[in-house]
Amino acid sequence: MIEMNKRVHLLIDKSRIVDYSLLPLKFNKNSLYGRGYNLSFFFKPTKKCLTCDILILFSKPVLEMLNEKMAIIEEPSPTLDLLIKARKYSNKVIWMDTSDSTSVTHFELLPFIDLYLKKQLFKDKTLYKKNFYGGRIFTQFYHDKFSIIDSNPFNQFFTLEDKYFDKVNISWNIGLGDMYSAFSKNKLIPSLISKLMSRYYVKYTLPLQSKSKDLFLKTSTNLERELIGFHRKELIKRLDEIIIKNKLVGIIQGKMLSTKKLREAMADSKIIPSPFGWGEIGVRDYEAFINGSVLLKPDISHLSTWPEIFIENKTYQPFKWDFSNLEEVIINLLEDEKQRINIANNGQNYYKDSISKDGMSRFCDWFINQIEK
Repeated sequence: MIEMNKRVHLLIDKSRIVDYSLLPLKFNKNSLYGRGYNLSFFFKPTKKCLTCDILILFSKPVLEMLNEKMAIIEEPSPTLDLLIKARKYSNKVIWMDTSDSTSVTHFELLPFIDLYLKKQLFKDKTLYKKNFYGGRIFTQFYHDKFSIIDSNPFNQFFTLEDKYFDKVNISWNIGLGDMYSAFSKNKLIPSLISKLMSRYYVKYTLPLQSKSKDLFLKTSTNLERELIGFHRKELIKRLDEIIIKNKLVGIIQGKMLSTKKLREAMADSKIIPSPFGWGEIGVRDYEAFINGSVLLKPDISHLSTWPEIFIENKTYQPFKWDFSNLEEVIINLLEDEKQRINIANNGQNYYKDSISKDGMSRFCDWFINQIEK
């Protein structure tokens, strides 16, 4: 008797953040089929979509298509109605949390689903019992340390109960998406090459290449929450001070650059700082790896993610959240060229490996293991 492949249905949209998570699935659709998993993608929660062995619901698209209004989802709710209906047609319902932050969750949905997957998790799950000011562990820190207050308080908190700990696991991070052309206005050529060659299209700059700039950072600061914006504004201010004091060569903010000029500037930079945004991990982290620069970012040792690419002092250089050692860290990196190039090499090699042929095979193993828990 022939055993049929498991039908895995994914409810998605065409947003950029979802596309980051979908790319490794699209690349490996045939490989996963060969391993017994038939993936299909849906844009509406039809009966056909819900009828499957494993249903994966991507959080932001689902909440938007259902016009969910509540920060904490409680009955009556179109989202809960969908989950209850999905349990009737699907053998397993998985909630794929696409939020940027480690801290922001929808754990109130746990009684209605079989598994909750998230791009990054606290290493210590008991932290999910704490209600952080601003909704994030780092916003609580800046609130306490610098007395920053959000004019629009964040109120999306629901504790993770002990009985649901095993339901919550890691999916995979955005680094398996198209990080090379993430902010490019013209993604046609990289996209076509990727599809034709069935591999990621990335142009790397070797860390050993001569670089004329010490630091480079261009980032948005007009974020709607004061605590999110504070971290970026404070980092920019301190970087400017460090550059002036130590007579460094750097570009911090300034006029907008074309994609070509932006890539050239990053490739010509020894250190690329990457601040927190809505979450801890962002595209800029991977741009640092691609451009052979040292990734300098606030310490993220509190979280776990997959692939395991962020290793303190090995693949990236952390600094303290209060910026107290920022100058020391930067000067040490610039004075110790061997260490700086070593960290940049490690970061680039770990990233290359994660999207290599072997990396994609590991992804398939990981995906199957996670959805079958």
